[in-house]
Amino acid sequence: MKNFKFISITFIFFIFILGGCNSIPNQHKVIEETTQVGHQYFIDYYHTEVEFTEHKFMPKDLSNNISLSGHVKNNKETTITILIDYNTFEVQTAVVPKALLDKKIK
Repeated sequence: MKNFKFISITFIFFIFILGGCNSIPNQHKVIEETTQVGHQYFIDYYHTEVEFTEHKFMPKDLSNNISLSGHVKNNKETTITILIDYNTFEVQTAVVPKALLDKKIK
């Protein structure tokens, strides 16, 4: 039983150590900069102001993207999501409702 506890604790410890190795440096700065890019994207392409309420970094071994989700300002029912490469700050894609999609400036 002691060996099982030791192995379990060691396994959990290594998961935390390895998980830390995949962290993005300066996450707070990346979130701030991608949020600015996202806001400007919706203003430029949809003439719409948005509020981002959530962010999620995609697994680093799959991509260098951050997903920002939220809603149109003053309309919490109209949800939006944008995917931005946090190395280049280029918008990869945006998920918007049809009403906004119809307003998109090409």
